[in-house]
This record gives sequence, structure tokens and C-alpha cells, in this order.
Amino acid sequence: MSNGKNKEKKKYNVFQLFFKMVPSVFGAAPLVSTVAVILSIAHGVFWGVETFAQQKFFDAATAFTAGKIAMNRVIMFLCLLALANITCQILNGIANYIPTVVAEKVSGRLSIGIHQKIARLAPIDFEDTGKLDDINKAENGKNSAYWFAFLIISIFTFYVPYFAFMGWYLFRLKPILALTILLVFLPTAATQLIRTKVFTKLEDKSAPVRREYEYYENCMVSREYFKETRLLGGFTYFKNLFTDTLVLLQNLKFKATMKTNLIELGMRIVTVGGYFCILYMLFDALMKQEITVGAFAAVFNSLGMLYGVMEEVICRHIGEIAKNLGTIQNYLNLLEMPERKGTDRELPENFDITLDHVSFSYPGAEKEAVKDATFTINNGETLAVVGENGSGKSTIIRLITGLYSPSQGSVTYGEIDTSTLSMKSLFSKTSAVFQKYQRYQMKLADNIGISDVTFPVKEENLDDVCTKSGLDKNASSFSEGYDTMLSREFDGVDLSGGQWQRIAIARGFYRSHDLIILDEPTAAIDPYEETRIYNEFAEIAKNKTAIIVTHRLGSVKLADRIIVMKDGAVAQIGTHEELLHTDGEYARLYKAQEQWYREGDICFEP
Repeated sequence: MSNGKNKEKKKYNVFQLFFKMVPSVFGAAPLVSTVAVILSIAHGVFWGVETFAQQKFFDAATAFTAGKIAMNRVIMFLCLLALANITCQILNGIANYIPTVVAEKVSGRLSIGIHQKIARLAPIDFEDTGKLDDINKAENGKNSAYWFAFLIISIFTFYVPYFAFMGWYLFRLKPILALTILLVFLPTAATQLIRTKVFTKLEDKSAPVRREYEYYENCMVSREYFKETRLLGGFTYFKNLFTDTLVLLQNLKFKATMKTNLIELGMRIVTVGGYFCILYMLFDALMKQEITVGAFAAVFNSLGMLYGVMEEVICRHIGEIAKNLGTIQNYLNLLEMPERKGTDRELPENFDITLDHVSFSYPGAEKEAVKDATFTINNGETLAVVGENGSGKSTIIRLITGLYSPSQGSVTYGEIDTSTLSMKSLFSKTSAVFQKYQRYQMKLADNIGISDVTFPVKEENLDDVCTKSGLDKNASSFSEGYDTMLSREFDGVDLSGGQWQRIAIARGFYRSHDLIILDEPTAAIDPYEETRIYNEFAEIAKNKTAIIVTHRLGSVKLADRIIVMKDGAVAQIGTHEELLHTDGEYARLYKAQEQWYREGDICFEP
């Protein structure tokens, strides 16, 4: 069980991250990626060959003017230089095109992978703010992961061959010239190591702030919030919160960027010194006739290219890698986050549900939400769970359904401990309607049928559950019946809260189940309609295990037994009549609500 504090996460160096990412890159487009690697190597070599071709051409031109060789030799080396240049330009165009083609495929694959991973996490992880930060950081890291792998591949397939060729070429001219490359490389590489550490820390600090400002942005402009926010005058309040968190985020980035840029400025001064050092040594070697005029001209012309490439690979590419290394680390941390364990197993046809000394605490909470709960729900029984807000009703339902695993004790279906089951097996025979139901922006038929996608949606099945939930597909709201799009954002319609609740209830009824739960789903439905729905629910629940969660005690008369929760503990268990005539929490709650009820009805509120 998480205690709200993340365990020490495994740290990877650049090469470990690279070898973990390469299979995803090549797996998405193996042929194109392989061709890209081969062409990239050729690209790097040909940039070096162009310098060699320049020397040969300049030396030939010098020899021709001295009358030592014929014109055809000069033309031959000119053609060689032109061929090398044209080949470089073609390979450069291909090198710029292929990554954008592969990027879409890889991005899609990584997106699928990250969502599949999130789906395998234990539901309790979404109550842990640390885990939510990890998920947020991983989403950013996923976007950087492909380009990280691509840049590393480019360094080894293009830049390394280029510098290897140029190093060999300069060493061949004069050994000391090759060593000057290190004067450029080492200080700049040191800068990027510092950048890596700075931006990794920045990402850790930024993630919770980023989640805050994204939430405040939603409060201002999303459809879920904007009506209430504007009506109650809360827009300015959320705008100020959004601005404050955005400024904080920008300040964090500014400080990190300023620190690394100042270090980079100092290192660039060293790099410029290396550049002039090579120029001096070239000039000195030419004056001493240690190199030819052609070699001097070729190297001089290539110095801009050499330092431009060096700056590109270290300051731009390695700098980008350093900047995003922390986000990629976070992406891999999510992929390696512990998953909900369990085996696929067929549940028995008929089973009791037993809670044996079950306790549960939310991540980071000091107080237990459920304390030492012990009871059995008999197969085919209709059970009501009641209590005041904060008494633990919803939490104990999540334990019963297996969404959460107990901190202590066990929940068993028959003889099977729910903590040993996979989520697929655990939820295979369960349906539920929660108070916070979803409003899917899809057609009416899909909104209902999504609860059981095992079989194609059939209209007769939809008609049955709509009747039971009080939903009329022929109402004016549904201009196209089951094909009505339920979203104004997609040229459809919007519905009232009561209509959406009926759809949610129909969705719960539609799913094939042995256990069904109604967790206070009728708040937006008038009391008379609620009475009818609960009566329908009682009819549907015959011979099946059913649980009703509510704070309206008039709704629970249909239950075989009632569990009363108070401060996370099971205060009472019994029938309505037993509990009503016992001096206890249920009788106290019922008397407090007595004015809401009318004799003989399930629940009527004025």
C-alpha cells in the first residue's frame, strides 16, 4: 500500500535510456529506421570526403598553374568535388525528411504504450498525488522520448563518422591538429552534463506546479466548470491562481535557463580560443611547408563546417538531450511503476462476499477511512449501505468491488481473495452506477452500450434498460433516437442532469452482472421518479447480489439488510425494522430525516 511518498526511483544514464528506447523506435518502423541509419552513416562520411575532395581539387589547380599536370586531371578532381557536394545535399535532404515520417508512428506507439500502462495501475494510485505527478511528467517525457532516441542515433551514425573522418584527416596532415578538436569538445560537453542535472531537477519541481495551472485553466474555460465559474464570479479568482502558478513555473524555468546559459557562455569562449588555435597552427604549418596550399584551403573552408557541426551536436542536440533527459527518465519511471497484480481466473457462479477485519487508509492520510470492517454479503442479497457524508460508504464499496485493496484484512469472493485476481477477472461480473458518472461525448446508443462491449449493441436490449431507468429515446431531446449525438461540441445536443443520470443508470443495467451497485446515482432525479427507479432496481436485482449506497434512508426499505457506517466503522447491521426499533445510529439518522418521508413510500422529499 502506498503511503503517499514515492519510493526512490531508479536512475538511468544516457546510454541506458537510449537502449531502452531503441526497440520502440525500430519496432514502429523497422525498415525505414534501418535505411535511415545506413544513409546517416554515408551522410557523415561524405561530409568528410568533401573536405578531402576540396584538397585534391585545390592541389590539382595549383599544380596545373605551375604546369605540372594537364587540365583533365583538374577537371577530374572538380567532378569528384561536385559529386561529393551533390551527394551530401541529397543525403542531407533525406536525413531531414525521414525522422518526421517515423516520428508519427513512434509517437502513436508510445501513446498506446503509456495508456496501456496507466490502465494496468492499481486504482488507488490515482489517489496518490505523487503518482499523479509521475503520470503528468511521463506524458511530457513521452513526447521527448522519440527525438531523444533519434538524436542519439544521429550522433553515432552521422556525427561520429564525420568527426572520425575529420580527425583522421587532420592527424594525417599534422597530428597536433587532430588534438585541437578536444579543445572544442571537452568544455562544451561539460556544459551539457551540467544542463542535464539542472533540467532534471527543474522537471521534478515543475510537475506539481504544472498540474495546478492546468487545473485552474480548466476551471476557467472547460465546459465542466465555466457556467458555475462565470455565474458565481469566480473567473477572476481562478485567473489569478492560474497566473500565479504560471509565473512560478516560468520563474523556475528562467532560473534554470539563466544558470546553464551563463556556464555555456564561459565554455564558448574556450571553444573560440580552440578555433583560433587551429587557424594559427594551419598558418604555421603552411609557412613551414608542412602542408600544401590545397590542404590549407580545404581545412580553412571546412573549419566553419567543423565548428558548426560541433556546435550543432553538442549545444543543440546534446543540449536538447540534456534538457529533456529528466522528462524521459520520468517516462521510463512510469513504465516501471508497480502494476496491480493478479491472475485471470473464472469467478464462481454463486458466491458470498466476505470482509474479514478490513481496514483501509488513503495515501498520505493519517486517519483510516475504513476501520476493522467484518461482515458477509450473501449471494442474491440486496444490501444497503447508509451513513452521513464522510462515514466511509463509498470507500467500503471500492473495497467490496476490489477497486482498492485493504491495508489490513481481506475481501473474498467465495474462497477467492480479491487481491489475487486480475482487474479483468475481478470486474467481469460487476456493474455499477456511481454518483460521479461519466458523460461520454458519443451517441446515445454508445453511451449506454459502452458498459458491455463484448457483444454488438442491440436495440431491443437498449429499449429494455431505458424502460427500467425511465429514459425515453423518443423524447424531443433525442431527435435521432439512439443515434443522437450527446455533445454540442460534435454538433449534437446537451441534456439535463436528470437525463444524464438516467443514461448512467441505463448503462449500469445494460452490463451483464452478478453484482450491481448503485452508489447514490439519483441526486438529480425527483423523489417520485427515484422511487420508481429503486423499485425497478429491486426487480432487476432478484437472484443477484445488489448494493445500494445512499444517505436517504427512505430509499433502503427494499434492502434485505442495512449496514450503517459511522466514522469509517460498521456501526450497525440489520433490517430496516430491526434497526429502526433499536437505539442506535440508524434510528437517529432516520428520525432526523423523518419529515422527508410519507407513509408507505420509499422516498419522498418536498
